[in-house]
Amino acid sequence: TITIHGANDAPVLAVQTATQNATLGSAFSYTLPTTTFTDVDSGETLTYAATAADGTALPAWLTFNASTRTFSGTPTTAGNYGVKVTATDIGGLSANETFTIAAGTAPATYSLFSASSTPTQTNLNDGQQLELGVKFTSSAAGDITGIRFYRSANDNGQNVVDLWSSTGTKLATATFTNTTASGWQTANFTTPYTIAANTTYVASYHTTGGYVATDAFFTAAVTSGPLTAPASGNGLYAYGGSATAGLFPTSTFNSANYYADVVFRPQLAA
Repeated sequence: TITIHGANDAPVLAVQTATQNATLGSAFSYTLPTTTFTDVDSGETLTYAATAADGTALPAWLTFNASTRTFSGTPTTAGNYGVKVTATDIGGLSANETFTIAAGTAPATYSLFSASSTPTQTNLNDGQQLELGVKFTSSAAGDITGIRFYRSANDNGQNVVDLWSSTGTKLATATFTNTTASGWQTANFTTPYTIAANTTYVASYHTTGGYVATDAFFTAAVTSGPLTAPASGNGLYAYGGSATAGLFPTSTFNSANYYADVVFRPQLAA
């Protein structure tokens, strides 16, 4: 029996890798998809190698696992790092690509909602005082420096803001005294409160009547940087309290968002 094999074809770059973003002091990981390079030869298994774009060694903070095609490390210096990946077939033919890992400083602070995030209902009033909150976690430890909240134009009293543990222990509090302000407001704690990673907390604010909401908002989780507001059982409220003492909100209604938020400053890794 004579078996005739065709000529070996070199692999080719199929999908160019886009710039990957990394944050100083935070762990970075990127796995190159198997579809990045292709080879028309049936049964070919590609092997991978990585260097700096100029062919020298990768920067000291960055490693490459050839078997999993994964880059990982924690950048220590800001900058654009050019990376070259080479895919080689069993016949020794190869293809390569270069892409950039852009390492920059983290934002000074994070919040769940942007300044452009606004409620659909801005002038609600149930005829009694209430506390409105949001349940959240952070993937990184850091400091809650204050509470943000979207203030209704019909909210005529001062606002107490609170940070709570998941079981209702008050961890920090502050008072917002501008009784004519509306829209996004921030009340800072005298001393920031340090939260643990992957732990549930509640941020809330108290209103003497007027409040805002968007119904059916928490049908999916909200993530902003390290912060996540889970979908399940979120959008919290409780009737009662006072303009000088809030209370722990535990009730929910229609997955509504009441636009309580935090100002979070992450702790950079050493």
